[in-house]
Amino acid sequence: MTTADELLGRLAGLDRDALAKILTHRPDVLEEPWPRRLDVVAARLASAGSLDAALLALPTPLMQVLRAVQLCHALGQRPAPVAEVAQLLGTESVESFVDELAERALLWRDDGGVVLPELLHRTSFAPERLGRPVADLLEEVGAARLAKLSRNLGLPGTERKAQLLLGLVQFFRDGDRVRELFATAPAESRKLLRDMADGVPEIQGMAPAGWAFDHGFLISTYYGTIAMPIEVSLALRGPGHQLPFTPAEPGYPVTHIGADAAESAASAAALRLLDRVSAILDLAAAEPLPLLKDGTIGTRLINKVAKDTGGTPPEIALAIDLASQAGLLVADEPPVPRRGRKAPPATLAPDPDLARPAPALLYRLLLATWWDPAPPEFEVDVEALLRRLAVRVLARLAPGDAITDLDALTGLARWHAPMVPVEDFADDLRIAVQQAELLGVVAHGAVTSAGRALLEPERLVEVTDELVSRARTTALFGTDLTAIVPGSPDARLAALLDRAADREAQGTATSWRFSPASVRRAFDQGVTAGELLEDLRSSAAGDLPQPLVYLVNDVARRHGEAQVLDVASVVVGEPAVLAELAAHRKLAKLGLRAVAPTVLTSTVDASGTLQALRGAGYAPTHHTADGSIVLPARDQAEPTAAIRDPEPGDRVAADPAGHAERLLAAPSHGPALLRGQLARAMSDRYAGRLTPRQQQLCWQLEAGLPVEIAYDGEHLVVAYPELDGDVLDVWSPGEHTYRRLELAKVELAQVSTAVNRA
Repeated sequence: MTTADELLGRLAGLDRDALAKILTHRPDVLEEPWPRRLDVVAARLASAGSLDAALLALPTPLMQVLRAVQLCHALGQRPAPVAEVAQLLGTESVESFVDELAERALLWRDDGGVVLPELLHRTSFAPERLGRPVADLLEEVGAARLAKLSRNLGLPGTERKAQLLLGLVQFFRDGDRVRELFATAPAESRKLLRDMADGVPEIQGMAPAGWAFDHGFLISTYYGTIAMPIEVSLALRGPGHQLPFTPAEPGYPVTHIGADAAESAASAAALRLLDRVSAILDLAAAEPLPLLKDGTIGTRLINKVAKDTGGTPPEIALAIDLASQAGLLVADEPPVPRRGRKAPPATLAPDPDLARPAPALLYRLLLATWWDPAPPEFEVDVEALLRRLAVRVLARLAPGDAITDLDALTGLARWHAPMVPVEDFADDLRIAVQQAELLGVVAHGAVTSAGRALLEPERLVEVTDELVSRARTTALFGTDLTAIVPGSPDARLAALLDRAADREAQGTATSWRFSPASVRRAFDQGVTAGELLEDLRSSAAGDLPQPLVYLVNDVARRHGEAQVLDVASVVVGEPAVLAELAAHRKLAKLGLRAVAPTVLTSTVDASGTLQALRGAGYAPTHHTADGSIVLPARDQAEPTAAIRDPEPGDRVAADPAGHAERLLAAPSHGPALLRGQLARAMSDRYAGRLTPRQQQLCWQLEAGLPVEIAYDGEHLVVAYPELDGDVLDVWSPGEHTYRRLELAKVELAQVSTAVNRA
């Protein structure tokens, strides 16, 4: 009997509340499409992926009780007596813990004890510093060796291997007999055996040794190691030996920082990250970010972007990572180079077809990407597990309360998730908390309203809208050509000031400084003096100071005093200015030559000539051959796609109690759709004549892929079909439910495309 068959029998005997508890603790079972019947629930519960997810979510005491039950099973106690499990753990009762494990379908009660699903049986107990059961080790030993071992132990002789094995297993499971025999061993053997029993149950590179090997206290394995059976280790440790059991979570100091202080710090951090993401998107639009050969962003580039944007390397690394995962930045693979030429690096640039989300929506997108990223293939996303673990542990505290001691937080988190597979739990948790701080999910060790909204998704829109609304929309402009934003600027204000000024400082306030070069930069992007002054006035908390207005107008007067044309290249301007350029020593490398009073030619292309002239203190503009000005490349066509918040019907939250009632009312078993069965049924529907396209749609449905069909005058997207006579039972992804369709009304010929969406 398989684990799924065992589970199905158990599930069928549960009432609605008991089944709902299992579905609550194992939410992956209710992933869409909803399970139709209990046999599907049992199959999902018994899958390796679902069991792994359930084990990773166990806190320390439940994990320890489960391991004790597994040890009892390995020692032949099936079902495992609950009293024996409690004795192994050194406690009076484990009833409540066993009940909690049963509510997760990780074990179930039976007459006389506890039964484990087959997939949870263990034959190795390294975490408990124990080896393998004697029955498992002796299975690898030949009959002659078993007979000799049986004689050495004074057991009744027999020629049948099964009887020899049974007698030996019974002997070693009797701790008193093992200890009595151990007392007769030579002193050297006793020392070796005690050392191994205390924590090294299996060693490599040691030849079978004397008395211990002859009496089965040590057994040579197929892999060339020497192993001590679990039964021997437990016997030598003594009848009072106990497995670790820590039912109470470790203590931790709580610091009250105040809810207002936490929210203020979180708001500033979140708005800073939004500013960083917007700045990175602008930089990548102007010049795509080069990737390393392994497809990652290099440390040197991160440091450069951090310097350009005024951010820190951790902020920039997180911003680029989240923007890439969210699809705001997409990788562009260069074409294969010709033979003998080096391939240019792949780059990251904004998706030209995707409209940039508004600030609140962008923040929600970044939060969702960080909290629930696309899972890696064939492995556990440990980083995401630790993020959610850190937030959930801290969210149990009252708003404004924090755990600032990282060691204490590590111990607490480790207690709540001891089976998370990481090499350095403390360091990985530190990174998760650091990222949470940068996102505004955690502030000074306290979970913020944004962090709590991740645990209550229905509040996410309200919370993020309020948070982003706190961003400053105006700046204080000084006569010293500075602009100061007390607090965090919103994305529009930051983009405006970054375009026309240089960012200088950041903290509780951010400052920018205007200069001729920074204002010229804005003009180079196609802005006029009137437009720039109007934008600055609309963003000023008061009047614009006269020095800033004079600076903008002065740079505007000089802007375009010389024109660089793309004719490899030609400089056009007033005769006096061109004469000055031609005589300028720093511009000698351009090879400027007068061909007319208002025209110079250059031996350097337009881009190099522009750079040289600007480096010499001039303010040229870039024009095409027909004289029109060249605007920045980021002026592109309007995007055709946009990110939106999920609609209320886009995602339906699972209702464990409702599903439990539905599943118990349905038959336990159902028909399995065999390969080709749907095509044959549809062939009968079309009088034996299916087109290749119709056959393909049938095969796609049988494979579980969504397909668009016509049914009774409407178009439907359906998947996961089952045939029930003349009825096709299908899952409707758009409606989040199953529908029963009359086979005679299903039309495949009217639909030309399959829909491949989940």
